[in-house]
Amino acid sequence: MRIEITSDAARFMHDVRPLLRRDPLRHTVIATVLVNTVNGRSGLPTLFLSVRDDADQVVGIAQCTDGAAYLGELPAHSISAVVDAFATHAIALRSVEGGHADAVAFATRWSETTGGTYRRRHSARLFRLDTLRVPAAPGAPRQATVDDVDTCIAMIEEFRVETDGPRRLDEATVRRRVEAASTWLWEHDGLPVTLVARQPAVLGWARIGPVYTPPLFRANGFASALTATVAGRIRAEGADACLFTDLANPTSNKIYQRIGFEPVRDFVHYTLSGAGVDQANTPRPVGRRATNPASGPRRR
Repeated sequence: MRIEITSDAARFMHDVRPLLRRDPLRHTVIATVLVNTVNGRSGLPTLFLSVRDDADQVVGIAQCTDGAAYLGELPAHSISAVVDAFATHAIALRSVEGGHADAVAFATRWSETTGGTYRRRHSARLFRLDTLRVPAAPGAPRQATVDDVDTCIAMIEEFRVETDGPRRLDEATVRRRVEAASTWLWEHDGLPVTLVARQPAVLGWARIGPVYTPPLFRANGFASALTATVAGRIRAEGADACLFTDLANPTSNKIYQRIGFEPVRDFVHYTLSGAGVDQANTPRPVGRRATNPASGPRRR
């Protein structure tokens, strides 16, 4: 088994495409980050990890964005080596998200290696669109324009703070996403009251998110109507729509199911904190090899 870590998104996409094709919906997050990084719309530093078997075939993938590890399909026996590879490259981790068994194994190994602690923060559910139902709501949807960049930045930042997400996107990144026609607003009485963004279609799937309505405008059906509108646009382009919800928020889960989204699988998110040792000094596991990044600096 061999593990590689790289910041070269284009090369990584080429290498892991066969694995992504086996289950593109499962890997919508990693595939989307790859495309956004290649197109200059990511806005956050990301490193990509691949696990290769003895025949040099990619059998597992993961990524780390600004200290947040996200696990794709991984062989169970590779989890410890994946943690050690991140540590060997001096990547300070603050969280991990993935399927339940993999995320628990990852967090446990990280804790054993660093002396830190981990705690479950939230669980997410992946939904795919089935039969679309577009509800009525006062107002109308419109695509955001460059004149809306400040409004979009404000709503995205409010969403980030409310969900304790990664560090904020800069103005240039938000502007590029708006110019790429990825952001929609619902307008009521002349005011933008809801934002819904979508990711580019990758291997037949386009992920919706974030979806945000400021507290003052909630419970009016704006988010449902705009999400359904964006999902319909994705379908019209020939792709399928998917999205994630927080399982602790029963309202959003019910709303999305009412407009036609069906649950696919669950993921769990663990916060990693209080490391007692320097991760950069973690020894390499015996009999396993973690290579240097194939290109670029350790943090890009």
